[in-house]
Formats: sequence, structure tokens, C-alpha cells
Amino acid sequence: MSLQSEVFVNASVRLTDAQLASLDLFKGYPDGLLKFATASCIIFMLVGIPGNIITIVALARYEKIRNATAIFIMNLSCSDLLFCCFNLPLAASTFHRQAWVHGHLLCKMFPLTRYALVANSLFTVLSITINRYVMIAHPKLYTKLYKKRNIIIMIVFTWMFSFGIMIPILLEKYGRFGLDLNIGSCSILNDYKNRSPKKFLFLTAFILPCIAIILCYTRIFFIVRKATKKSLNTHKQVPNQEESSSADLSTSISVRVTGETSCNYSVEPINNTKTSSRNIFTNDRSTTFNMEMSDNIIRHPEDIGKEPSRLRRTALRKSMALLKMSLPSRKDRRLGTMIIAIMITFCLCHLPITIIKMLREINPYPVPNIIAYILLYLSSSINPVIYVVMSNEYRKAYKNLFKRRKNSLSINKIHCNPK
Repeated sequence: MSLQSEVFVNASVRLTDAQLASLDLFKGYPDGLLKFATASCIIFMLVGIPGNIITIVALARYEKIRNATAIFIMNLSCSDLLFCCFNLPLAASTFHRQAWVHGHLLCKMFPLTRYALVANSLFTVLSITINRYVMIAHPKLYTKLYKKRNIIIMIVFTWMFSFGIMIPILLEKYGRFGLDLNIGSCSILNDYKNRSPKKFLFLTAFILPCIAIILCYTRIFFIVRKATKKSLNTHKQVPNQEESSSADLSTSISVRVTGETSCNYSVEPINNTKTSSRNIFTNDRSTTFNMEMSDNIIRHPEDIGKEPSRLRRTALRKSMALLKMSLPSRKDRRLGTMIIAIMITFCLCHLPITIIKMLREINPYPVPNIIAYILLYLSSSINPVIYVVMSNEYRKAYKNLFKRRKNSLSINKIHCNPK
């Protein structure tokens, strides 16, 4: 960083708004590159603002997916919406004018909201990941933990923590907000003791949540993998069982009836077993025997051979049903894939600008610097696109919203134009 830039950065806090606006930004940057950045910000606004509003309204009105994950997605959309409404217009103006013309107050609010909303988005993605982990790994705890009141507390905490960690910087106790001529934007600067909180923020608000997300999805992967292997092993065992005698699927017992010769009966066990004593009556003559049964079906030997394939299919269906309870459904797998896509997109969009700001002593090249900003601003508008492309349930929510709107317009038209 040059000495002249350092003097300007340190003096910018004491300058008037007019003097601050007179400072040239993006010196040496190609005009075409800056025009491309301005157009990108405008496009992101045109996509992100209606996209996030539609997502919030659609999920709020679609009862079939009104669950914890949907509420967290709505919270993420609120964060992206605020970013599109506040930060993107200021960024587009800065690229277009090549100067900060919005005064000191907005120069402090711009990086404050940017860092806080980014942190809130990441913590919301972490909340969604923990939600999926608890659902798969601890299903009994899920219903107790994710009640409406607890979900509201989680969301309020993400907002309070995200903006709370910005307060020391706003008060200039640890770093400060101001215009950074090196990167051409209002950002976090070193305080008057030459201290910067960027590394602390990078660790607490980026690295640690990312590590937690990776650990949760790693654990989910091994749980699903274990359940899948168990399912495959059951498929392999069933053909071997078909070669065994019908006694493997039913329990044969001998009952000696008074005055009659002994005859064999077959007891077909159903899943649940309870020990009970049962009487069998034959021509007013009875005998008592103990057996393991719960709604067991007693069959004569002549009937056993008639239904061996049906019995095997029934046993297979019941065993597979129990295994499927431990495996995530197809809808859950799609939702999990969508959340992973959101997380990967978030990291790809925020990591370049984070690295550039961490290495602010190195004068960034024009193209990498502008591309890093464009990726950062892209993250606020790309999530609605991911919802539409990767989630069938969310597409249904959008269709339901537009269908309601269409029906409402039709009704209003009928009322306005009666025959």
C-alpha cells in the first residue's frame, strides 16, 4: 500500500462528505471492467429483490413444507433481500461514479451491514445443517428441539450475534469502518492502534461455521452409508432364505389332541411377539400349549405349501420397511443436496473477497478485485435460482403462489365485470 493511500485512509474519518467524495477510487481500472461490475450489480438487484420476496411469501403460504428448514430458508432470504436492497445500490453507484459520494454515515453502515448479513447468512446455513443432522442422527430429539418457540430463539440469536460482533468496530474499540482506497470500497480498517479485527472475524464468522457444517455433513454421510449397507445386505440374504424350507418362515409345532392322533400345525409369526397361553378347541376336546405369538396365524400343513412365495414377499416387505425408516427419503436427499449446493456456492462467492481483504497490504490487481466483488454480490441473488432448480417441493410452493394469484385475479375480474 502506498504512503499517499495510507494518508488518505487515516484522514478520511476527519474529512467532510464533500472531501470524501472527491477521492478517486479504482485508479487504473479499465472502464469496461467497471461498467461490467455496475451492470452486474443492477442485474443482481433485479433478480435478487423479487426472487427473495417471492421465496419468503411462497414458503410462508405453502403449508406442505412449513417446517424448520423452510423457516430457516425464509430467514436466509430475508438476509439476502436486505443485502440486495441496501448494499447493491451503493456498490453499483460506487462502480459507476468511481467515488464514494454517500457520506461518512453510509460509509460506516455499508460495511457493517455487509459483514453482518454475510455472517447471518452463514449462521443460517449452519442452523439448517444442524437441523438436518439432528433429524437423521437423533430423530427422537428432533421433535423436542425444533418447536416453534425454539426456532424463533435460534433465528433471533443469529441476527443478534451477527450484528453484535460489529459493535466494537462501530465504536472504534477494535478496528473501525471507513473508506479503503486500496480496494475501492468502504470496509474495515485498522484502528488508531493499528489493530484489525478481520482475522478474528474470519475465524469466528467464517472458518468455525464452515468446519461445523463439514463435520455435520460428514457424520450424515456415514450414517446414511451405514444404513444403505444394511439395506443391501438384507437384499442379498433374501434369495438364500428362499432356498430354505418353509419352516424358516413359519414355526411348526406339534399338538396332541385327546383321543386323536397327533397332527402338525404351522404358526406364522408376525413382527411383534408376546408370550401367551392359547387354547385350541377341537370337537369339545382341548389341549393347552405355550408359544411365542401376537396375532399369529395357525395353519394346517396342507395350506403351507400353497403360499410360500407370498410369505417370503411379506417377510421381505416388512424387513425392508423397517430399514427404510432409518434411511432418508428421496425428498430428504434432494433437500440435503440443495443445502450442500447453497453452502458450496456461499463459500465460492465469499472466499475470494475474504482473501483479498485479509491480504490488503498487497495491492490487488483490477480484474481479480472486481471479480471478487461480483461473486460476493452474486451470492445475494443466486439462492432463489438454486431453490427452483434443485427442489421439487420449492417449485411447487412457487407454483402454488402464482396459482393463487391467478385465481385471485380471475375472481376480481368476475366481480368487476358481472354479466
